[in-house]
Amino acid sequence: MGLAGTVLTYGNIRVNAPYEIVRLLDITLTQKVNEHGKVYLTALIPDEDHAKYDGLAHDEDVLEVYEIDENQGTVSIFKGIVTNISIGFKNGVYHMYIEAASFTYILDRQRKNRSFQNGNLTYYQLFRELIDTYPHGDFIDLTDSDQKLGGFTIQYGESDWEFLKRMASHLHSGLIAEITSVYPRLWLGTSKEQVKGELRSINFSLQKTKSGPRYTYAEVEDTKRFELGDVVLFRRKHWVIDQVHAEMKQGIMTYDYVLVPEEGIPREVIHNQFIKGTSIEGKVIDLNSENESVKLHLSVDSMQPKVEGCWFSYPTMYTGAGIGWHCMPELGDHVHLYFPSNNEKEARVVQSLRKRDYKGDEISQPSRKLFHTKTQKVARFDDKELALSTQKEKILVRLNPASGIHVYSHHDLTFHADTDLVLHGKKVQMNATREISLTCKTSYIRTDGTLHIKASKFMKSQVPDAELKAYRSLVQELKGKGYPQWVQNLLLQYKTDYYKAVAAGDKKGAKEAAAKAKQLRQQVAEIDRMPAWARAQMHENTSQWWEAHSANDKAKQKQMHLLANQLRDNVLINELIRGHSAKSYQDANRLEELSGQYADAAHKLTIADQKAIAKEEAALRSKYGVNSLLARDNLNKLAKKYPDSFSYKLPTTGDWDKELNAALHDFAKKYGLENKRYDRDVLAVYLHQVANGILPWPKVNKAAAPTVPATTTTITTKTTKTEPGKKPPTTPEKPPKEEPKPLDPEDYKDGLVAVKKIEKYISSKGIKGNQARALYRINDYTNNSIIKKKLSSNRNAPLVFFFEGDGSYSHKQLDHPEGRYGAMAIVVIDGEIKYTSKNTSTLPDYESKDKTVKDGVYEFVGGLHQRSYPALRIRDGAAVPATKGNQKKDTIAEGVNIHKGYNTDTKGRPTSTACITIHKDEYIKFLSSVGVVKNSLNEKPNPIKGLAILDRRDRI
Repeated sequence: MGLAGTVLTYGNIRVNAPYEIVRLLDITLTQKVNEHGKVYLTALIPDEDHAKYDGLAHDEDVLEVYEIDENQGTVSIFKGIVTNISIGFKNGVYHMYIEAASFTYILDRQRKNRSFQNGNLTYYQLFRELIDTYPHGDFIDLTDSDQKLGGFTIQYGESDWEFLKRMASHLHSGLIAEITSVYPRLWLGTSKEQVKGELRSINFSLQKTKSGPRYTYAEVEDTKRFELGDVVLFRRKHWVIDQVHAEMKQGIMTYDYVLVPEEGIPREVIHNQFIKGTSIEGKVIDLNSENESVKLHLSVDSMQPKVEGCWFSYPTMYTGAGIGWHCMPELGDHVHLYFPSNNEKEARVVQSLRKRDYKGDEISQPSRKLFHTKTQKVARFDDKELALSTQKEKILVRLNPASGIHVYSHHDLTFHADTDLVLHGKKVQMNATREISLTCKTSYIRTDGTLHIKASKFMKSQVPDAELKAYRSLVQELKGKGYPQWVQNLLLQYKTDYYKAVAAGDKKGAKEAAAKAKQLRQQVAEIDRMPAWARAQMHENTSQWWEAHSANDKAKQKQMHLLANQLRDNVLINELIRGHSAKSYQDANRLEELSGQYADAAHKLTIADQKAIAKEEAALRSKYGVNSLLARDNLNKLAKKYPDSFSYKLPTTGDWDKELNAALHDFAKKYGLENKRYDRDVLAVYLHQVANGILPWPKVNKAAAPTVPATTTTITTKTTKTEPGKKPPTTPEKPPKEEPKPLDPEDYKDGLVAVKKIEKYISSKGIKGNQARALYRINDYTNNSIIKKKLSSNRNAPLVFFFEGDGSYSHKQLDHPEGRYGAMAIVVIDGEIKYTSKNTSTLPDYESKDKTVKDGVYEFVGGLHQRSYPALRIRDGAAVPATKGNQKKDTIAEGVNIHKGYNTDTKGRPTSTACITIHKDEYIKFLSSVGVVKNSLNEKPNPIKGLAILDRRDRI
């Protein structure tokens, strides 16, 4: 939609049609919301041609009206399908009268019946599903079509155009037909973008509606050309064009516009008048007896997945006293779905009639009432008794007032009670031809001619009350928890000590036992917060430490303590490596694999070579600073970059020595790591990242180190013990003043976005395939050091992910045959997914010759794109690493923004050179979700700061 062309006259209007036209005599064009664009032409034709047009079939004829412009060449005004032709004779010449409609008319040719039962389907997905069935069909969404249908929806006796028009009314919006395309294309809603121009005509009137929704509208006559849905300025107010009527007046095309307020007008919800009183047959595909509802495969649908089916209520017949007869249909039964009104959401299931007659003794006796299922379950009521039977009376229950209750079974007869089973009577008798057995846990009594009694323990006295309470408490605590056995054993011991102390009135003992149990739970929680690859190893190390503690094996305790500390340090090193660069996650993943292989080999679970594994681990860590030569180089680099803070001048060769270790610990002290008790390898990785600008210097107050849980928590016993994962205590720790307060350990323990939230978002939006996979990949960046630093200073900082290769590829692009918009954008704020779009791109128009920003994590700030409209400015316009051309030569790019993009590129004037683009129809929603603007590009951009993550791993 938008302003096009100049003032139109007969001199610059041309008609392209499969008919010979001598001269155009008259032309009228009409556009209205929810109607096809139409053109009415009157033209002179050659006298000799009039006969061949009589009765001419014109259903597929295409007509185009275009403007001849000296500057732009030709500009299309209308393209459509001819809907009517007639020939007239007047004043001695032949006239042809032509009517044509926009190509959206194709959607209006055939009436259809089908249902949409998935209530989670959004209006956008519904529109996309229908329009994609037409070759090259498309639509642009300018409304909030992410709303869900929210219930049963049916297209009945409606064309696709009528149905989509009705669905648009549910969003209080309408359809606008595209009148310059040879494909069925439309807009859902009207433009909310910038003003397209101004109407200054003095020929106008202002009126108020007299019926229906009340609002003020304007009727304006002007020669300026605008399109339906455009926002224009008139009398210093913004209006939206709601109707267009154009016709020739004194040789000039004059437009009569109906303008409505920019905020829109209240459009009434349209209902289907054909559905009221209709009944549609359906087959039962699922049941819910509790809610008395069924899912149906309706006869108007070729298929209906059960999981997407809608629940329809099934009426239960009630008597006046409120006692009802509940008789649900069975799977495969056929029922009728009845529509009492023109609102399909009020549909309900009614009973179906029997499809064939049944005759026989069972139903031929009026005094007998029979309920019979297809699986041979029978309930029979007659004058003498009530009988329930199954499998042709192999199982039978009879309630007879004369003889009592009788139960017969050819199979086992089982009585089960969740609590007590009580048999009471004057006499209780049990008879068996072979055996009677009574069993409880490991004890039983059996009589088969001989009396057998067996028990694991014969008690002369009762089990101590404290042990019973401790056991019951542990059973209750274990519900929903996967505590390993070593934890269960310790908890049972501490709980028993607690209840014994309570019984003895020993408050101090009870308090100590409760404290030990609490510390143990904290220890388990800390271990469980470790990455999955390390968690099992730490549980194993801790379990063996406790076994050694019980056996007073000091050497084994020391060994497990050492292994646990090494594992803790390896977890931290891996997190630092993972955040090092866009590709370093691969090395971090490999180190995790090697750690698991080494542990398996140490426990003799595999025959892998431990030395070879350790060698490969050392080689990988060496790349990230864990070697003496690189440590020397990094320390000297720091001294050159920050001579006021560091004064190192180390030899560039040599192994770890006293001088190197002293310099490394000096760095650790100045970086706030001195009291962390990290080993040398961890400090070397920190050094490498600070020296190379990955971590900041000086250390920002809020730039917390990656949070790694302590591996264990000391539990007090009679003598002080050092457990795995803990170094012997020295002096009380006092963190430096500049040490930042770390994120709460619970923050982001489930990732940047909890998996449950991702799954819920995917389900609610109907996201599938690559787009769903991209959402899960958000959490690949949970431990990225740049992201963690940003969130530690501002947890509400927006994170904008771009996953190239997971987009829609919905439009042609000059330099990319697979299509434009190959990236998916995801906006995350404080653990919540705020917005997604599959119509974004991280690539320039001419990738083969222009610059492309490298994968990575980059800071952005809200600002202006080329001083024109709000956008996101990567590093506020400063240089970012990039590659150039097909050879991918390293370079830098400056002035990189995230701005709006268009469907096609313009040769010689690219849409994007190194920038990231969002499709223009989604751009405002994107900026709003980030927090740069609220709802308009005319607003001053909010200088909000966040991170953009570029990831092209999914690109084919």
